[in-house]
Amino acid sequence: MKGKEALRERKRSIDKICTRKEAADMLRGKERDIYLLREDLKQAYKEIFLLKKEADALKEKLRSYESADDGYRKEWTWVRKIVFAIEQAGRPMRSPEIIEVLAKREEHLRNHWNQAQYFSAFLDMALKADRIKREKRKGERGYYYFLLS
Repeated sequence: MKGKEALRERKRSIDKICTRKEAADMLRGKERDIYLLREDLKQAYKEIFLLKKEADALKEKLRSYESADDGYRKEWTWVRKIVFAIEQAGRPMRSPEIIEVLAKREEHLRNHWNQAQYFSAFLDMALKADRIKREKRKGERGYYYFLLS
């Protein structure tokens, strides 16, 4: 009996040592995994930081484009914006050209489903207010809009 108990005791201690060694190996493996995941996380944070920095630079560039130093103001009426676009061009313009210029600065106009139809009402208002005049040229479609001298 003593021999069997000693054998069992020895077997238990060997099992514990193996289990401890396995546990230590498992812990080392987990620590390595954690280290690698932390490195990946650091890299991801660096990329996020760089992307945020780039996004801020692009937003600033967009803001400077939308509020250029040419005197344009978003709070102006559409009639004033039309007059401004024609003044800046320095020549008579067709309505699609005016729309193109203003759509770059006005998000509402840019996203409108029918820009020409939406914009024609503002052109009529500018005409009735005698801020601009229109002229039909032979052989060309549409009207040319110009400022009064």
